[in-house]
Amino acid sequence: MFACRLQVIQVIVLFNIGIVYAILSAFMFSVMYIFTKMLSATMGSGEIVFFRSVIGFIFIQCIMQKLGYHYAKKDRTDLIMRGIFGGLAMSFLFCAISSGMPLGDVSILAKLSSFFVLLISIFYLHEKFPRNAVLPIVAIVAGISLVLRPWEFNSFSFYALLAIASAFCTAIVNTTIHQLYKKGGHNAWEIISYLFIFSTLFGAVQMYDSFHQPDRAEWFLLLGVALSSLLAQAFMTQAYGLTNQVLVSFVMYLGVFLNILWGRLFFDEPILASSLCGGALIILSSLYLSVTHKNKAG
Repeated sequence: MFACRLQVIQVIVLFNIGIVYAILSAFMFSVMYIFTKMLSATMGSGEIVFFRSVIGFIFIQCIMQKLGYHYAKKDRTDLIMRGIFGGLAMSFLFCAISSGMPLGDVSILAKLSSFFVLLISIFYLHEKFPRNAVLPIVAIVAGISLVLRPWEFNSFSFYALLAIASAFCTAIVNTTIHQLYKKGGHNAWEIISYLFIFSTLFGAVQMYDSFHQPDRAEWFLLLGVALSSLLAQAFMTQAYGLTNQVLVSFVMYLGVFLNILWGRLFFDEPILASSLCGGALIILSSLYLSVTHKNKAG
C-alpha cells in the first residue's frame, strides 16, 4: 500500500516538474523573440541567424564533449534533412521578426506547425484523412485570415508568408525528429547541432553583402539570443520526456500570449482583437488536431 502511494506521489511530482519545464521553455522562447527584435534595429536577419548559430554550435560541442556524446554514423539523410529544414525555419522566422511584424502575430503564425504536421502525415506518410478534422481546418483558415487581415495591405505581407513557411518547415523538422527517435541511436544535442550547421550556412548566404562587425551591445544581445534558445530547447526536451505531449503542447502556447505582452510592453505594438480571435482559433484547433492525430496514431 505504501509503495503504491509512493508511486502515485512520484508520478505527480514528475507531472508538475514537466509542466514547469514547459512553462520555462515557452518563456525562454519568448525572450529569444525579444532579443531578436532588438537586434533587428541594427542588424540584418542573416547576421542574427549566422552569429546565433555559431554561438549555439560552440556551446553544443562543449556540452557533447562534456557528456561524452559522439556523432552517429547512421541516418545521415534524416539528420541532414533536419538541419536543412530547421535552418530554413529559423531563417524565415528571424526574417519575419526583423521585418517589423508584431511579435504576437509572428508567434501565432509559427504555431501552425501542428496543422502542417497533420497535412504531412496525410500526403507524405499516407495516413487517412480524419473526418473530424474538417471543422478544425476551416477554423484554422479563418484564424489565419484574422491574423493576416488580407483586406489590409499593410498586414498581409511577404513576411507574414515567411512566418507561415517557418511553421511548415518546423512541421517537417518535427516529423523527421520523430523518425530519428524511433530508429534510436541519436541524442538530442547531436540532432540540434545539425540545425546550427545548416543555419550557419543559410545565415552566411543572407548576409554576404551586408555584413558588419557587431559592437559590444550587439554581442550581448546575440549571446542572449543563443543562450535563451538553447535553454528553451533543453527545457522543452525535458518537458516532453516527463509529461504528456499534448499537455506540453498546450502549455507551450503560453509563448504566444507572452510575445503579445512583450510586443506591447517593449515595442509599443498594438494588441488587435482580430489577432487575438485568430490566435485563439488557430491554437485551439491545432490542439484539437494534435489530440485526435495522437489518439489515432496510438
